Amino acid sequence: MDGRGIAEVVGSALVSGGLAVAGLWLFAGYIDWVLVVGLTVGVAIAAAANYRGRTGHADRVAAEAPEVTADNYEAYTERAASDGGRDNDGD
Repeated sequence: MDGRGIAEVVGSALVSGGLAVAGLWLFAGYIDWVLVVGLTVGVAIAAAANYRGRTGHADRVAAEAPEVTADNYEAYTERAASDGGRDNDGD
């Protein structure tokens, strides 16, 4: 996992842990550390899985996509509804 992924996972875990501590202190008057650690670990695992899923999907799409260059650009563009389905070659 690259630096951005690690930052997302650690940031999500820290924010969720901080919110759990604040919420428990505010509403319950005490902090259940087992609950806080469990929530933080669960959020970290979910964030890591989400990051891997997003980046893995983007890598697969990029690998399967055809290379579009200036020479073959028109072959990969959609025709506008106003052109009647004809090529834009003047016919």
